[in-house]
Amino acid sequence: MFDLSILPKKAQDELFSYYQYLVEKYSRKKSTNIHKEKSRIKEINSFFDKYNLDFKGFSFNRDEIYES
Repeated sequence: MFDLSILPKKAQDELFSYYQYLVEKYSRKKSTNIHKEKSRIKEINSFFDKYNLDFKGFSFNRDEIYES
């Protein structure tokens, strides 16, 4: 890691302050992205809920789609 003890006290304080700023900036951004993602998932689910499709017993045969 970094040996901050070789720096003057003022430089150490500045680095610590900048570190706190970065933690605040990126932790807030991450939580905002998670909230947006959850909101988007709810939106997608509500869109597909209205179709209420039942795929029980459905099977996909790749060979059938290529038959002419």
